[in-house]
Amino acid sequence: MTDSPQKIKILITGATSGIGNQLAKDYLLEGHEVFAVGRDDDALAELKDLGAIPLNLDLMDRDKVIETFAKISHIDLAICAAGMCEYLDMPNFDSDAFMTVMSVNMGTLSHAIEGVLPKLIASKGRLVALGSASAYVPFARAEAYGSSKAAIHYLMKTLQISLAPHDVSVSLVVPGFVETPMTKQNDFPMPFIQTTKQASQAIRDGIEYEHDVIEFPKKLTLPLKALGTLPDLVWQQVSKKLNKK
Repeated sequence: MTDSPQKIKILITGATSGIGNQLAKDYLLEGHEVFAVGRDDDALAELKDLGAIPLNLDLMDRDKVIETFAKISHIDLAICAAGMCEYLDMPNFDSDAFMTVMSVNMGTLSHAIEGVLPKLIASKGRLVALGSASAYVPFARAEAYGSSKAAIHYLMKTLQISLAPHDVSVSLVVPGFVETPMTKQNDFPMPFIQTTKQASQAIRDGIEYEHDVIEFPKKLTLPLKALGTLPDLVWQQVSKKLNKK
């Protein structure tokens, strides 16, 4: 896709909010065909007006996802951007909240992958999923969200290996903080926060240049990766400061 100016067919989950919504709009402006997956009727209607093919779909319904995606004849690029965040406040560990976040973030992704993979194998396309810089260093209150994103990191990096023989490329997106409805709940400092337009540009550039890992902004992700290699006491202190109410 790097050297080809031709328009492609793109499926985007989480297309009715945040980063997924901005990606859908930007790809439509570039003239690509976009299958926009989400559950917000108003947002889907707006995307339809821009030329998208809207798919109102509960990604937690595995059978419905597979059935719906099977009806799409061709997909070159699938971007899995659906997800949620809920924080845990100790000393009470809310296992129900924890499992909800894990189930939604991993469930929506795994169902989407199962449904879209036959199309990507046929097109020799690319699979993209959103992780998070929170997976690099443990943060207080992000036990559920961070754990789900760490699982996504492992999954996508494993798929990079296992899907290579099938000519399917895999990209893991690792964003820092981005201004979305999900981050509005954050009551702690969010250094180097990006707009959804900045996030979309970084992701689209990374996909265009076929990067396996798309990290942004580097001034946040690189220090966090470095912190993850330091003794526990160091990153524990940093995490406490970043997540202090």
